Parts: sequence; structure tokens; C-alpha cells
Amino acid sequence: MIRALINQAATQEGNGFEFVESVSGYDFYRKSILEDKRFLVVHETETLLSAVDYNLQIDKYVPEELKRDPAFEKNSDLVILFKLSNLSDFNSYDRSIFSIEEDPYHFKKYVLYYSEEELGYIKDKMLSDLNNVILNRELFKAYKKDPNFPSEYSLAVRIFIKVPFLKVPVEEKKLESIDVMLTECFKENKLINFNSDLDTLIEKYRGDPDGIIAEYISGKIEAK
Repeated sequence: MIRALINQAATQEGNGFEFVESVSGYDFYRKSILEDKRFLVVHETETLLSAVDYNLQIDKYVPEELKRDPAFEKNSDLVILFKLSNLSDFNSYDRSIFSIEEDPYHFKKYVLYYSEEELGYIKDKMLSDLNNVILNRELFKAYKKDPNFPSEYSLAVRIFIKVPFLKVPVEEKKLESIDVMLTECFKENKLINFNSDLDTLIEKYRGDPDGIIAEYISGKIEAK
């Protein structure tokens, strides 16, 4: 399920990867735009190997057409889809995951872990559905209370964090004009009357700043 979702996300318009070949459980993708080349390897597993073993296995299984490309080793990402029986089991694997992701050799590595329960929440969902999940404020509030509790939101967030070519969706809002923003600020700080009276003084003593200051000091104008 997750593997199919990553495939869909990688090959959709905008991300631009093309599927090359699947060899011994490793899916190889290539993205080439002019001189910009990027490669993606996706592997689904229920047993984690060491970073060294992943380096050796990919070197062994990589299709020859990719292996011949000098950009492959430098511009490749490995996404490991790691299924847990329960999300609470993560504590038993956190050091192994950290060791894999921090390995500096060959290519960048990401471990996308998830539980069987979380899979049930995204059954039959597409990437566009997960975009909507991320933007759901009520789901976000529940997630903030307990990020380690298995939910639709917890998995959606992890997918966007661990899959390097995905961008977290942002809800665009129309910005108010500067005049409206200043007026709201004045209202919040109870300065509307003060601002209006000051404008009156400026008009009254045009060209005479001393007159403005004198009347201000006399107390005829004050913040209300």
C-alpha cells in the first residue's frame, strides 16, 4: 500500500520520476531534466539491515543503465519502508534507524516507519487525500496532544517528512492590506482615538511642530 503510494507520488506530474526497474525488492526511479539528474530507490521491508548492507545490496542490484551513470551514487535517495507491528515498537529500532539515516556513504537514506494500524487509516487513499489530512486543523490538534499515537495524521506527516521529493502542503491565505492591519493593531491597543486626535493636531498646527508638542503636553490629547 505504502509502496504503491510512493510510486504514485514519484511519477506524478511535478515530481517527474520515471520507474526504471524493480530488482529483488528494490524499486529504481530516475529523474532527468536537462543536466539535473536525480535517482530514487524504494525498498519495503519488515526487517532492518545495517547501512553498510543497504549500500552493498543496492550496488549489487542497481540496473546497469543506472550504474553506468556517474551521477547515480551522488544524487540518489534511498527510502526504506519499514513496517512495525505496533507503533510503540519504534523505541526498539530508533538507534538502528538513526544509524542508517546518519550514514554518509553512497546516498542519502530515509526510514519511513509505520504500523499496521496506521495503514488502515490510509487504505485506498491517494496523495491528494493526504494533502487534505495535513491541512486539517482538528486532526493537527489531536496529533499535537500525542504525536506517538497511531492515527491518519501521524502517518501522513511521516510520509511528507521521510520522502525527500515531497513538499508539505501549505494553506495559502489572503493577506490584509497594510491599512487594515494597522487599524486592527490600533484597535487592539486602544489607540484609534489617539491616532485620530493626533491627525487633527497635525492638521491644525501644519508647519508648527512646537504647537503640536505643546498641545500634546498640555493633556488635550491622550491615548483612550
